[in-house]
Amino acid sequence: MYPWFIALHHKLMRSAAAQSLHHALLINAKPGMGKHEFVHTLANDLLCHAPFNLTACGQCQSCLLNNAHTHPDRYVIASDKQISVNEIREALVKLQDHAQLSQRKVLIIEHADTMTEAAANALLKTLEEPTDNTYLLLTVSDIQRLLPTILSRCEKNSVTAPSAAEITSWLHETHQQTVAEDMMRAYQYAPLSIATALLETPETNYLSFKQDLGAIKKGQMHSVSFAQKWHQQAYQCLGWLQLMLQSKCLNAPDDASRLHYLDVSEFVRTEMQRVHHQGINKRLVLSHVIDKVMS
Repeated sequence: MYPWFIALHHKLMRSAAAQSLHHALLINAKPGMGKHEFVHTLANDLLCHAPFNLTACGQCQSCLLNNAHTHPDRYVIASDKQISVNEIREALVKLQDHAQLSQRKVLIIEHADTMTEAAANALLKTLEEPTDNTYLLLTVSDIQRLLPTILSRCEKNSVTAPSAAEITSWLHETHQQTVAEDMMRAYQYAPLSIATALLETPETNYLSFKQDLGAIKKGQMHSVSFAQKWHQQAYQCLGWLQLMLQSKCLNAPDDASRLHYLDVSEFVRTEMQRVHHQGINKRLVLSHVIDKVMS
């Protein structure tokens, strides 16, 4: 389990042991924190027949079925797109049945903040009138996108990003990697995002982005070539530029420089909104922004 979830895990499992666990748990954390892995671990622990020290034993029939993803009392809704009302209804029908193996039933809804309004309304009745020993585990990245009626019926658990020191320790222990804090800031202190950038996408991570900006400054790379390489990550690149400009603004030697960086930052923010529009030439936008920022 990721260390930044341990305290929450202990709190929830102690409540479960005392039979006082809320029936609907909302886990709110930014992308790259591992919240989906956490709720799956929590589901394993809740369904285990003989948990040891508040964690699943890993050996009982329930744990073996969980590991094989075939547990009859565990249901999962996971979608990269909007969660439809039919997906919610199908899962809720299954929850009406008695538990087949464990004393509890668990429904995991990943990306619950992508439910359509109809889907959220379909879920509402179950939240208001839960069946016995049934637990709903919802994950969200943007809690504001949930209907107030859903929020009011869930126990909200927000997990904040770990500190720079905690990230450094985790990266060293798990990946034998170290990073500067500006790299952490570029990925919003989300440890899994940082690890993925270091290990899986070194050619298009923040460090490579900084190197290419340096190459432009030295006249070794043209903004058009930069845009050709980075256009698929245009929105992220513009976000990184804003972070850099904010840092420059905070450390500006005088008011004139500070106003200049604020003006350029506002320009970049406007262009960030544009790259989301369908049909926008991201290469052209990115090249234009780089020329403006580097001038």
